[in-house]
Amino acid sequence: MRKVELRMNEQNKYEIIKKLVDTNGNKKRAATKLGCTVRTINRLIIKYKEQGKKGFVHGNRGRLPASTVPLDIKNKIISLYINDFSDANFTHF
Repeated sequence: MRKVELRMNEQNKYEIIKKLVDTNGNKKRAATKLGCTVRTINRLIIKYKEQGKKGFVHGNRGRLPASTVPLDIKNKIISLYINDFSDANFTHF
């Protein structure tokens, strides 16, 4: 099993929810600490019980945006600008 590393805000959520579940604490206080609602706390508790620490990792972590320009196209544009269109400015390029 891989070790799950959380970012600071994810780690904070994890620790608060873990303490809440372990000690059967107050959901309203946990909601105040995290700046969210009791309903969100209930969702986080369910996520903690089902997935553990892994459930607090953001779902888009590690994915590239859909609008990312591939590196080979970037290099082609740079080489075109340097070699063929060096006398043009960025407005006309």
